[in-house]
This record gives sequence, C-alpha cells and structure tokens, in this order.
Amino acid sequence: MAITKTDFINYMRCPRYVALENIDSKKLYDLISLEAYIDREKQELLKELLSDINDLEEVSDAQLEVMLPYYKKIELLAGHLASKYFEGTFKFSEQTLNQECFTFVRRKLRYLCYVDIYNELDNYFNIIEVKATTSKKYLELTFIDEGVKKSIFTKNDKGIYYLLEDDDITYLSNKSYVKARAKLLDKYSLVGRYVYDLAIQRYIIENDLRQNGMDDKIRKSGYYLAVLNHDYVFQGLYDKDTPIYDIDMNKEEIIRYFDMKKITKEAMKIVHADALKIENYLIDKNVEPCPLGIYCEVKKTTKCKYIPVCWKHIPKHNSVFSYIDNHLGFMVDSFKKTTYDLINENYLKMTDVPNRYLTRKKNKIQKEVVLNHQPYINKKRIKEIIKHIKYPIYYLDFETFPCPLPRFKKEKCYSQSVFQYSLHVETEEGKCDKNLDHYEYLAPDNNDHREELIKSLIKHIDLTKGTIIVYNMAFEKGRLKELATIFPKYRKELMQMHDMIFDLLDVLKGNQKLYSKLNLNSDSIPFNYYHEDMNGSFSIKKILPLFSELSYDNLGVHNGVEALVTYANFGNMDSEEYKQKYQELLDYCAQDTWSMVEILWALKKI
Repeated sequence: MAITKTDFINYMRCPRYVALENIDSKKLYDLISLEAYIDREKQELLKELLSDINDLEEVSDAQLEVMLPYYKKIELLAGHLASKYFEGTFKFSEQTLNQECFTFVRRKLRYLCYVDIYNELDNYFNIIEVKATTSKKYLELTFIDEGVKKSIFTKNDKGIYYLLEDDDITYLSNKSYVKARAKLLDKYSLVGRYVYDLAIQRYIIENDLRQNGMDDKIRKSGYYLAVLNHDYVFQGLYDKDTPIYDIDMNKEEIIRYFDMKKITKEAMKIVHADALKIENYLIDKNVEPCPLGIYCEVKKTTKCKYIPVCWKHIPKHNSVFSYIDNHLGFMVDSFKKTTYDLINENYLKMTDVPNRYLTRKKNKIQKEVVLNHQPYINKKRIKEIIKHIKYPIYYLDFETFPCPLPRFKKEKCYSQSVFQYSLHVETEEGKCDKNLDHYEYLAPDNNDHREELIKSLIKHIDLTKGTIIVYNMAFEKGRLKELATIFPKYRKELMQMHDMIFDLLDVLKGNQKLYSKLNLNSDSIPFNYYHEDMNGSFSIKKILPLFSELSYDNLGVHNGVEALVTYANFGNMDSEEYKQKYQELLDYCAQDTWSMVEILWALKKI
C-alpha cells in the first residue's frame, strides 16, 4: 500500500477522508505495487494538467487520456534540457519503474515517492519536479520596490530562476514582497499547490536519507520545479510529424527551472505537521462529518471524491455558493465571513442568509428573485443597449484546442489553437434562417488548417458594416489577436473583426465600459437580468433554457471539453466513426451560435 504523494495530499484534506476511504493502516507498511502507484499518480497529474487548461468540475477518462501524451513529452523535454542548466548525471524516464525512488517508515507507516528527474553530483543531488503548468504564474508574483513593479523571481547566469531575497535579504522587510511570496506557501493557491507537492517529496526524501545514515546530503541537495516557458514561441520545425522544440528566435527554451530549495525548506514545518495529523487520522478513524472548507476544492478538477457524501446537505440550486462574488466573503458586523463560515453555521440556502450580511446590491437582487420567484429585468437598460447593435449581425463562436505544447508555427504553450468556427448571419432584424444563413469551418484533421479557417471566415463577413456578436468576448477577441499576430497578411481583416465584436453577455450582465462607450447613463444596478434558474451563473448553458427550448442534451457533443477531445481523437477513428463525430462537432458549434440568435430575439420580445 504505502502513502504516496497523492495519498498524502488527499489524506490531509480533512479528518474524515481517511475514515471514508476505510484504509487499513496495517497494510500501509507494505510497498505499493508499481501498477497501482502509476494509476494513482496518473489520475492526479492529469487532473492538474487539465486544471491549467480550464477550471472544470468534471473530468472524464477520455479527457485525461487525450492529455497524457503531452504530459509525458513535457517530462522528457525537461529531462533532456536539464543538462544545459545543471552539472552531473541525470536519471529520468517515461517509465516510473526507471525513476529514482525514496521511501521511509514511521509508526509502522511507509511513505514513498518517485521523482521526475534525479540529478546526481559527487556528494549531493538535485530533485527536479516537472509540472505541466507555465512560468507565467510564478513570474507574475510581483511586488512594488521603490515605485517599480518587480517579480519576486530573478534569473541567474545559468538561466535558473530564484528568489530575489537570495541576493538581498532586505527584500523580506518589504511588505509587498512578503505578501506575494506568501502565495508560494499556500497549498491552495495556483503557485503554492506545486510548491507543497515538491515539499512533500522533499520530506519523504530527507527522512529516507536520515534513516539510511546519509544526513550529509540533506544540506547540499537542491529542489527545483521545471515548468513550461510561457514566452517560448514554436518555430514550426518537425521531424516527420513530431514538433522539434529547439531554442526559439528570442533565445528561449521551452522549459524554465525554478529554484525552490529555500521555500520548500520553510514548507517542511507545514508538511511535518500535516504528516503527524495524517498518522493520527489513520490510527483514530473518525467518520463523523467535519466542517467543509477550501480543502474540498469543490469547483476544481482536484476536488475531493467524497463531495457527494459530505456535501449532500448542500442544495444543488441556489445555495450560498450561488451568490455572485461569494469568494469575496460577507461582511458581518465589520468582520468578514467566508462562504464556508456561513455553510458551517448552517446558512445553506441563499434565502437563509440574513439581509444585513448582503452588502453587495447584486446579492440582494439575487435573494429577492429567489424569494419571489420572479426574474429581475432592467428592460430600459436592455433596450438601450440592443438598439446600438448594427445590422448585419454575425453570430460567431470558435472551438479551440488548448494544447500544453505548441503544435503549429508561432504558437505558445497552451495556445488556444482555433480549429473550428460557426457563423450565423442575420441580414436584417428577424431574418436569419438556421440552416440557409449558417456558415462554418472545421479542420478535417489535426494538421495546421488555421489559414484555411481564416480565409473562410473573411469570405463570409462584410467588414464594412455590421456587428459580430459573441458570448464572453475576451475569448474570441483573444483568438483574433493571436491569429493576426501569427498571420500578419490577414492582420487588417482580423483586427477589423476584433473591433466589430459585441458581447451578448454584456446585455445581461451589464458592463460599465460599454455604458460609457455607448454614452448610456451609468447607474448602480449591477446587472440587467437575473433568473433564479441561473443559480449564480451567466454561462450560456444556464441562460439558453430561459429564452429557448434548445437543448444540448440531444447532441453528440455537449460542451467545449468534449469538443476538443473529439477533435483530438480524429486520427484514432475509422471512417464511419470519423464521419459521425465530425458531424457532431459541426452540430455542437452551430448550436452555440444559433443559441445566441434565439437569446437576442427573446430579449427583443421582452
């Protein structure tokens, strides 16, 4: 059995997890089978990988399997590139069996971990943990130093990033620096989760060394994270069909290395305290409910698998978690309470929360809507916004593949590579046929068809007049800007499209910038429409049923993640399956744009 790194993270969620898992602590002395270890770690690694793509609630096996080859490739890239930054010999492998393993025993419990890259020198070693996240989140840990914004990380002569305090300890007296740095020690932050992961490995490794009389290696050994370089631009070179990730035109490598020796040393106190808690949980198994908290990770791919057990008393609809901006907390008598505080005090439903707790106007409106079962509609404001939409209207939606590793020339890591669009055209008010006024493009395979897609899109949009309507415009605008950079000969047309975009979400949710642009009177009303069935969300999947009988339930592809998985698997399908899945993707994307047509028409009727 043994306690692996993944087990450690899960067992530490709360006192109840171990009891619900019904773990036999007597078996935790034995070594875990390699197959069981690989399966357990693979699931967690791929959930981490997918969480960098999107913050999803559900992750299917199919979605995980699509990402597995990319994770393995990242590990190998980091291993091969390490010799440019570190001396000594290296041990790394796509096969876990061939990786360096550490283990120790305490209180008849065995802890065990394999390491991604083991870098051995004369009398010490470096541990390099590979993560399929990007350097951006670390370099964007910034602080203010004498009026100048700086990253808390800097780069040494070898190209390895390290904390500024290693050069000058006075940075630790800068409150702004300390605040940014503290995120590294928060295991639930976007950056801290990986530091905590590495710190658990360090804890197991150092205890292994002590139990084997190699204490002298503890002080000198280093601990590093290897992550994807968010600045790296793929040059479009291939060996047959395999991308070659050589150094780019800006002298950037695809992997960056971060020195985490100091910060993981600090985390040792946290990990040790957590280990003792876990050991007590294993001895004194207590299945009784405990307070809910951030450790449940309810809205993440890494969420606890026992949420169906522990959260069964939380309403599925219109719970306190449905309050918009609930992550900011609630002010109660000058003290801030978190949503978890309210839940644990038995304020479960939106209507349970006292009015004096609701200091945000949007939350007061939400509660009133739920209590009265009547939607909130600011008809005047909706009408004012809609009248600024010019014809013809082009309803546009993109589907993309957010690949961890760039696939095509000039892409970056996690570029949202566009492979499909759908376009419905309403030439004048009320004139848009679902089939006759619809245009689309879907890449026939996983090769580079971006230019074909651009040409097709330009062909069907008159850039001299009209409005391009999307839902949540940051996404489509971002893709158009990226394509304009990658294909400069189409830059003029693509940026014209960019400037023609109008966000249908703004009609419902409201947007102060839009109000200013349209010279509309700004007021304190936070949004223009709210219905109790929205359950705190303005996603198009929540909005559509309120204005239309359209449903995604009868489609072969139901959401964006299923769309990217279907596209990614084109090469694995026989001709019959390919034909079916290709059509299902077309139907799905077409539904996205037709949904916007029906929503706008319904709003006009209102």
